[in-house]
Amino acid sequence: MDNFRWVSLPARDSRPVIKVIAVLGFFLMLLVGFVELSWVGAIVALIVSVIVFLQFVLPTAFTIKEKSITVEFMFSKKDYEFSRFKSCYPDNSGVLLSPFSSPSRLENFRGLYVRYGREEREKILGMIREKMKPVI
Repeated sequence: MDNFRWVSLPARDSRPVIKVIAVLGFFLMLLVGFVELSWVGAIVALIVSVIVFLQFVLPTAFTIKEKSITVEFMFSKKDYEFSRFKSCYPDNSGVLLSPFSSPSRLENFRGLYVRYGREEREKILGMIREKMKPVI
C-alpha cells in the first residue's frame, strides 16, 4: 500500500472568527506584557505568543504508512506506531488517537491529535480506523 500524505494548516483551514480571535489574543498578550513589565514584558510576551501560535500558523504534514503515522512539524519528524494507540475519538477538525482503551484525562497529553486539514475527513478517518482495527 502506498503512503498517504497531507498537510494541515489551521490558520488557512479555520473560520474567520477563529482568525480574529487569534489575532486579538496575540495583541492582548503583548498589551498585558507591556502594561505589567514595560518593554521587557512586551518582548517576553512576544516570544511566548510566537511560540504559542506556531502550530496555528505553520503547516504540519501527516503521512499514514503501513504500520505507522508520521508527523512533520518545522524541523522535527516523529513516527508513531499504530500499535501504540488503543482508541480513537474523531471530531470536526481531527481525530485524537489515544493510548488508553477507555476515556482518560491523560489522553490529551499522551495521545496524538491528527488534524484533517483540507483533505477529505472520511477518507483520513477511514484509513486510521482500518489501521487500528486489529487494535480496537
